[in-house]
Amino acid sequence: MKHRQSCHRQLDLFVAKTPPAPIAPAERMKLLPLMSALLSEARGAAAATEAGDEDHV
Repeated sequence: MKHRQSCHRQLDLFVAKTPPAPIAPAERMKLLPLMSALLSEARGAAAATEAGDEDHV
């Protein structure tokens, strides 16, 4: 007897439904410093969190 396979596929919520519009080079150059600052802040926050999670023996 064959068993029916259930279809439990989860949709990826982060997949773009339409391709993103290209960003003009001038706009991209304006956004790079902002992205760099955000990434630096995120790395600093992650490092602070990891340092706070260390076991002190």
